[in-house]
Amino acid sequence: MKADAGRITAIARAWPADLRLVLLHGADASASNDYAEQIARPFADPSNPMAIEFLTGAAVAADPQALVAAAGAMSMFGDRTLVRVDGLDDNGVAAIEALLASPAGNPVVAVAGTLKKGSKLLALADNAPAIAALISYEPGLRDAVRLVGELAGGYGLRPSRDAATALFEASAGDRSLIRRELEKLSLYLDSSIEAPRPLEITDVAAIGVGAGDSDQFALVAAISGGRTGEAVALLSRLPANVRIPVLRAVARRFNLLLGLRTAVDNGTPAKSAVDAARPPIFWKEKDAVAAEVSRWTSAALARGLSDLLAAERAIKSSGSLGDTMADAAMLTLARRAAAARR
Repeated sequence: MKADAGRITAIARAWPADLRLVLLHGADASASNDYAEQIARPFADPSNPMAIEFLTGAAVAADPQALVAAAGAMSMFGDRTLVRVDGLDDNGVAAIEALLASPAGNPVVAVAGTLKKGSKLLALADNAPAIAALISYEPGLRDAVRLVGELAGGYGLRPSRDAATALFEASAGDRSLIRRELEKLSLYLDSSIEAPRPLEITDVAAIGVGAGDSDQFALVAAISGGRTGEAVALLSRLPANVRIPVLRAVARRFNLLLGLRTAVDNGTPAKSAVDAARPPIFWKEKDAVAAEVSRWTSAALARGLSDLLAAERAIKSSGSLGDTMADAAMLTLARRAAAARR
């Protein structure tokens, strides 16, 4: 059955006796993985190497009984084992049907990607009371305050709007990254659920991702601002296999600029549009964003967003040049912005 985030959080605290499987799916892979990790946390035990058993979607598709066997296995340590399946898709439907038909055993959490309309796996999950299925959509900047606020509550932190927005932007909306930054900030502020503390933008600037890992912030600004040389230097410092989150961070900047440009096209001065933006724009960024809004046209921003989406799709295709393709797409945008500056 369909579940919301609240139910998944409750399941992470105490697995219900009548639940066989949690299915986490959707475009926001970081959210699905974060929920899976929260569910796994109570099962983790350093003294029990078998506390969590990992299977792949391909393995259970090839042998549906492998999932049944893992769910029915008895631990030599006497505790229940959590079975985690990564990469589940429609090819694993037979395995899930076999699991539901078998006697109750170890709990199973499965992570899938985006399941298309008409997916057999999704249809099965939506209609089975013993399955809790949560879809996670790709978050946008408008979700920053809600998302960061929800995660921060578990660390006794009450983030301001500016602090939440800065954390979201710097982490490219990745729940796992946001959570790690909140853990550091909680230690820094000595916060807890019993003794909550406010979290301000100055705290984030002091030790948060915006200070310790500022390259992504700077890279997005360099691309949208047309500083090609700076963009080249920052791209060269990026580690491998992180381009998709960076592409999405650039896309969020372009979506922000497009919304502001629409207001400018309707007669609002650029600075006024930036000051009125909701969620508010980080105060240190306001002048730069106002300048970018004045340079980029709505048509150019829409074209840029289309190019970013095409680059992400190309990276995901087999045999692609991956990071090289992403870097080329981002540098092309930086060159267009540079041309507009001239």
